[in-house]
Amino acid sequence: MPVDEKDRADFETAMGETFGEAVCPPVPFELASAHECCEVIRDVVGPDVTPARLSALPQAGCEELAAGFGRYFECAPPSPSQIEQAIARTLARWPA
Repeated sequence: MPVDEKDRADFETAMGETFGEAVCPPVPFELASAHECCEVIRDVVGPDVTPARLSALPQAGCEELAAGFGRYFECAPPSPSQIEQAIARTLARWPA
């Protein structure tokens, strides 16, 4: 099912905000804007991030996403459990 641009923007804003809260620390809070977090997620997961893609992300994908946050923000990576928590909170806001 195609996602319209308004829904995509709303979802990405919610996703970015949720990840920004979940990955701090070790990501410095002042750097973890919704936009920057979405950039990391799109870099790792791909440009077409949807609730369904997030819900299907395997453990290895969570580990890769955690490493991606560390590289992007040049800090220690968040734990995979922080990524899993961010996904769960995102999906609570935007179910798959």
